Amino acid sequence: MGDGEERRPLGNVIYSLADRLPFFKFFRHLSPMQQRAVKLALPFLVLAVFVLMPMDLDRRVQDALGIFLCIAMMWTFESLPLPATALLVPVLLTLFGVFPAADALAPYADPVVFLMIGGLILAEALRHNGLDKRLAYMMVLKANGDRDRTLFFLMAASAFLSMWISNTAAVAILIPVVLGISSRLKGIGEHVTARMLLGIGIGSAAGGMMTVTGSAPNAIAAGLLSQGQDFTFLDWMIIGVPIGLVLLFLAWFLLIRLFPSHGERLEIEELRDEMRNMGPLNAGEKRTLMVFLPTVALWVLGAEIASWLGLPPSFMSAAVVALSASVFLFVVRAIEWENARSISWDVFLIIGSGLALGEGLVYSGAAQWIADGLGGALLGAELMIVLLTIAFVTVAITNFISNTATAAMFIPILLGLSIALNVQPELLVLTCGLCVSLSFITPIGTPPFTLIYATKKVSRRDMAKAGIVITVPTAIAISLFLLAVDYFGVF
Repeated sequence: MGDGEERRPLGNVIYSLADRLPFFKFFRHLSPMQQRAVKLALPFLVLAVFVLMPMDLDRRVQDALGIFLCIAMMWTFESLPLPATALLVPVLLTLFGVFPAADALAPYADPVVFLMIGGLILAEALRHNGLDKRLAYMMVLKANGDRDRTLFFLMAASAFLSMWISNTAAVAILIPVVLGISSRLKGIGEHVTARMLLGIGIGSAAGGMMTVTGSAPNAIAAGLLSQGQDFTFLDWMIIGVPIGLVLLFLAWFLLIRLFPSHGERLEIEELRDEMRNMGPLNAGEKRTLMVFLPTVALWVLGAEIASWLGLPPSFMSAAVVALSASVFLFVVRAIEWENARSISWDVFLIIGSGLALGEGLVYSGAAQWIADGLGGALLGAELMIVLLTIAFVTVAITNFISNTATAAMFIPILLGLSIALNVQPELLVLTCGLCVSLSFITPIGTPPFTLIYATKKVSRRDMAKAGIVITVPTAIAISLFLLAVDYFGVF
């Protein structure tokens, strides 16, 4: 790879341009302690200036906008760990009188938070009992050594796992499988290794789109949508599964052309031996499946089953089913509490803060104020242009800051924009909610791709090349699909 600017990945070009600005030149020469102080002080300085500035705005709108800017900057600069910033949201909302304390804290107990709790405990049971590894081995062995088919089955395994467990966990499981296979390759092994690693990362993004439990941004989008209307686990899957499959097949088709493979078949005998040594399903795996399969069925069909049995509809809600499944996992001893301690509990604070910030913007009228401004700019534009604008702005930002933070910042504004443009809120919210998963152009966009880059088997150039080539048509496909869904009256 040359040093020329035209051959550098998009992320490097942007960083290079930013470094030429006076502030960034000054910032780079500060000590780490001084940099941390600047990153921490600047958001609060912006908050103070914004709320004290004389503006022709309702007091609550101005305060909510100031809080939004402060939190957005803290998430962007990573002034504090994301969970710590999440704890600050209700403090600021209460301090400035946007919400009473009880209302500011209520989103942290939203049903979607408990859905994620149940989903992560279920995911930990799958991981702890080895079902995830068994699935990965089964999928790779199905390809029988064919390199292109192996890539597809690895991507499919990553996608399926990411529907139920975190994308990061799915990729962490599959990286050793890929590296083990690549150690048996000859000749062009490094080239094929790169595409397999990129494949499992993109596969995890595809699977993460398919269910509410697939990623934290999905939970934020579903949570905010469900506050205005009935929006269920199945409603998300009706949109998410087709889009995830489009990304999966499109990415596989493009990867085998961007990184073509030639030569002998993969040597998978060692993998076959490892699979043989695993033997039949053990007791822990059977107990986990005994809970997992009915849980998925109830997530999809719970409302209909509750109606048929004459039960309260809320009893079969996705959150209650998830919590019930968690309890049963402990009852049947598929998991112990010591195992559950390893779950990333901080994600619930981040989801709660996203919902709280969203409610604060909507309740104060700030989201509608921003949306009216955007609506004026987009007024008269074709709906397809609106969706594409949202899609590409989301993609551009989510590749440089947390996709959860991107969703938490944008989705409340899009709810207001949907009113200003007189369109269904699901159209705009789902465009953003799905496009935040397209964060695989840079290694900093999402943890799975940070893990992949850390293997040193994928260059930034290869990641940017594959990311851009796959992201652009996928973002267009998402916009077209949602437009078609709206046209046929699904929303």
